[in-house]
Amino acid sequence: MAKRSKNNSIKPRALIRTVSESFIERYRPESQSADWGQSLAMYGLLRGLSVDENPKVRAYVRRWLAFHLAERVPVHYFCGSWSFALLYPDVVREFPEFRMQLKDTALRIYEFIRDKALRNGEGILLHNIDLPNIYIDSVYYSSALLAKIGPFLGVPWEDEAVKQIVLHLDRLQDGNKPFFIHCEENHGGKRSEGSWARGNGWVMMTLAEMLPLLDKKTARYKNLLSIFQQLASAIAERQTKRGLWRTILDDPAAYEEVSASAMFLFAFLKSQRMGLIGPMGPMGLTENAVRGLWDSVDKDGRVLGVSEGTWPGTVEYYKSLSTGEWWWGTGAFLLAMTELASG
Repeated sequence: MAKRSKNNSIKPRALIRTVSESFIERYRPESQSADWGQSLAMYGLLRGLSVDENPKVRAYVRRWLAFHLAERVPVHYFCGSWSFALLYPDVVREFPEFRMQLKDTALRIYEFIRDKALRNGEGILLHNIDLPNIYIDSVYYSSALLAKIGPFLGVPWEDEAVKQIVLHLDRLQDGNKPFFIHCEENHGGKRSEGSWARGNGWVMMTLAEMLPLLDKKTARYKNLLSIFQQLASAIAERQTKRGLWRTILDDPAAYEEVSASAMFLFAFLKSQRMGLIGPMGPMGLTENAVRGLWDSVDKDGRVLGVSEGTWPGTVEYYKSLSTGEWWWGTGAFLLAMTELASG
């Protein structure tokens, strides 16, 4: 496990190396799919290379890329199948030998979202053909992805990306709270309960990655920035004494959940670095979050405390979910530590 230095500070590069090497030693790259969770883990590994040039990690990510590009990354109606786009534009810079295949894959994802993806009558992208409902997860796996591959391909992306996040947030706000719920049935209108932390993490990450790419003079930029700042402020107020956030943000009986906490820290750090928000909280939100996340890494370098794959449900359902090591937690952790090391 990565050690703290004599002044009790945490070394993010050491943490990145510890967690990355633990992950790649325990999972063959060919065993990792290109679905949403695994792609987020690969995104974290890839971003980690920008601050810790680790030959082992580079070789691992290259094998994963070679395997999936040779197999032709599947792109279909589940928004998670578009998640390979998380790696852009970094993947082209780090692995230019795959540029032709990477351009083809990005174009297939872009064209599928543009021409074939499931939408309701309002134009909201629906989660999957088997789950044709409005999910908060879809915000990240549509708007954030378009912000990554659109500029790379040199194609229009802003209108659709902004439209999706605005429409999703309008439908999924948790009553009068500044937070968002997990899901609403498209036709029946039945809604999940509670301000689910990981869902709000998807929103925070999306806005932190999109906003720096939008024209700051436009009304839509100012609108999204206002949403982001209000959400960030509300989330900052819900940080626990350990520096983490609960799986239901405003429920003191809910357990602290590591993947959402890492997502929040990533968004706070990135947005601060880009000048979108200032330092959050008088008691050192960033320092407390880093320590809370550091404590989630066990002696084997595994990021624990991550809630399992989650269906929409009641508040009690979210609170009952088991925790452990999951791809999305490892990926979000590496993204947060990379931002910390980049600051």
